[in-house]
Amino acid sequence: MGVAVGRAGYPERMSDAPDGFRPLADAGAFAELVGPLHIGPGGVLGVRVEERHLNRAGTAMGGFLATLVDAALGRAVRAEATGDASTATVSLTTDYLRPAPSGAWLEARTAVERLGGRLA
Repeated sequence: MGVAVGRAGYPERMSDAPDGFRPLADAGAFAELVGPLHIGPGGVLGVRVEERHLNRAGTAMGGFLATLVDAALGRAVRAEATGDASTATVSLTTDYLRPAPSGAWLEARTAVERLGGRLA
């Protein structure tokens, strides 16, 4: 029995995303490494917490959660910007509401409140 290997060199994972979500194509090498990320209605990003995302306490690593937030914010800004805008995170502060255990489905919902010439 063989194992299919994804582009990042890790085994491909089966998606058990909720209805309406599909794998996010061309998310970039780092997002592929921590994902798979999924895109859903209204541009919502989602991901299933896997064992490899866990810290010693058995919950999702904060950096993994921040990666989901960062990816969602970048997509939201690019969707609102005119032309071929590039994005880079200048500052990211994250407050965690509760731990996310293995198997949890997480979603990042974003809204751009103000889009300036250089910052959103």
